[in-house]
Amino acid sequence: MRSSHLFNAATGKPRVSVVIPVRNGKDYLQEALDSVLQQSFTDLELLLINDGSTDDDYDRYALQDQRIRVIHLTGTGVSRARNVGIAQSRGELIAFLDADDLWFPGKLQAQVRYFDDHPDVGVVFGKFIRWPALPGGGFAPASSLIQDASRFTTAEPERSGWLYARLLKGLLVGMNTAVIRRGVYEAIGGFDESMRQGEDYDFWLKSSRISEMHSLNGPVALYRIHGASAMHKLSDENHLANLIKVATLRWSASYRPGDDITNHEIKRRLGEAHFTHGYAHYWGGDKRVAKNSFIQSLSKGHKRTRSLIYTILCSSAITFGYATRNKQQ
Repeated sequence: MRSSHLFNAATGKPRVSVVIPVRNGKDYLQEALDSVLQQSFTDLELLLINDGSTDDDYDRYALQDQRIRVIHLTGTGVSRARNVGIAQSRGELIAFLDADDLWFPGKLQAQVRYFDDHPDVGVVFGKFIRWPALPGGGFAPASSLIQDASRFTTAEPERSGWLYARLLKGLLVGMNTAVIRRGVYEAIGGFDESMRQGEDYDFWLKSSRISEMHSLNGPVALYRIHGASAMHKLSDENHLANLIKVATLRWSASYRPGDDITNHEIKRRLGEAHFTHGYAHYWGGDKRVAKNSFIQSLSKGHKRTRSLIYTILCSSAITFGYATRNKQQ
């Protein structure tokens, strides 16, 4: 592995560019920055993309370390923020982190070492540990959850290789765990800026058709779960189901021999996506959206009994709501 000095003397460029988009994220940002700046691998630059924040003076973060650069945008969305950051970056490897998540110590060291040992691999990622808010608010100390990621030297076979079909089947690549070669990113053409949700899944599907993707054999990051996190954002549109449909229409259900997914597996995966979408909306969203999703789940043969029960419950809730509104008028 190359030396982890501040900048590569031969090129004058950092080996790794870390891109962190942020919008009104000052509550958690410092922890995220510290988890990058305290990495044992130091040959990096950190591009902080302030996407229209109003809660802090983000230029002040650049005073903390000469490796930090702050770029200001005007609320253009996370995909645009990442693309702009990467366009202005200089590293041959690009790493991602969200402003409310954390890297484990030794993460970059392990990933750069793996890239050096496996020149044909285009993306190196790892597992992440969910970090939910405590019942009374706040979070458990990060120190109680983090591990030394530098000890991870091998890949998990079931999560590594040509991953297109496995991604369609449900393999999850955490954005804040991944590092990608610049050449792969450029071949993809960056993140789809028209997408407000699901852009990461779309990005990894495209990556999986260009290069092998390998997962280290352990967790490398914390994923913070709170009210504003992506995991809790509900949309009427089922982005996951749409992406699966678009991918199979655009690229078919296979890519390489041994890396394929059957029509039955696609149907099952779509059923799961519709049921999950319906369940989320039933308990925290729009019952009409939930009902339509459960009907779709039922049509795919997924959890027939539960899908039918939830469809009936949604219909009852919608009817009761309609009757209540009429009574009040």
